[in-house]
Amino acid sequence: MNDTTTQLLSTPPIEAGLSTDQQFGELTVLEDVEHPKVPLVDRDAYHHRELDGGRTDVEVVTRALELGMNVVLKGPPGVGKSFLARYLCAQTNRPLYRITLSETTYREDLLGHLHLVSSDDGETETRWIDGPLTRAAREGGLLLLDEINAADANTVAALNAVMEDRQTRSLTIPQTGEQLTPHEEFRVVATANPGYQGTYELNDAFEDRFRHVKLEYLPQDVEVELVFDRTDLDRGKEPELERLVAFAGRLREAYIDGELSTPITTRELVRIARFVEDDFMDVKSATRSELVARVDEYDESLVRTLIDKRL
Repeated sequence: MNDTTTQLLSTPPIEAGLSTDQQFGELTVLEDVEHPKVPLVDRDAYHHRELDGGRTDVEVVTRALELGMNVVLKGPPGVGKSFLARYLCAQTNRPLYRITLSETTYREDLLGHLHLVSSDDGETETRWIDGPLTRAAREGGLLLLDEINAADANTVAALNAVMEDRQTRSLTIPQTGEQLTPHEEFRVVATANPGYQGTYELNDAFEDRFRHVKLEYLPQDVEVELVFDRTDLDRGKEPELERLVAFAGRLREAYIDGELSTPITTRELVRIARFVEDDFMDVKSATRSELVARVDEYDESLVRTLIDKRL
């Protein structure tokens, strides 16, 4: 007779470290327990942007997380929403579990799955494998939900109870009957591209579970310096790089206005600049080589035209 006993977790959870007396921004730094899911990001890798109210995005987000809040980062693609979450986890030794949501994401993708596996004695057993939500809740990690407004309502509903106040939140796993009290350091950070094609409006009750933070593209002069920092581009190319960043701004305006379906990110500007290093390509050729190959076929004509006119 087959053994159908459910075995919990193929790998045991590793809890986040204990609190220290140090802080990064407003958020407590945890002990470094060499957790494999803590990202590696340099301390100076992120530009701290000033928001309304005279505080930076890092200060506002870390304050919210320290107060036990969940955070949704809103803004167009390429402004660094997901990177900000990785950056904060790296500086505070928090495990990061990430999932990109879509209309084909189901509750099980968040919670986990039951798997039938063969044991050493040849019998079959059912083993539970945690999903990113469950694992983050057990370990005191940060769950990063990319594109939260691309998921359907049924998937989002799985998050309701676990995103209550810390005193009342819980997580139930229907497949095993386990009811889990989330670790005190567990938090949710979501990203959203509001108002763009393929997204949904979040209902008011769910949105109320988040502290909302809006991020914009970096100022042009800051983005120019960032590209220099991440490449070996000669400083003599600064006028050309300034034109490139201004051109990126025009493409972003076109994306926001619905003229283009493909945004342009800082990462793409860095890649373009890498091909301008050592005069391997001129800026116009490097931009055309990068963007024309990547944009939607319906955007190609407009992108070519803008490259020729502005670069």
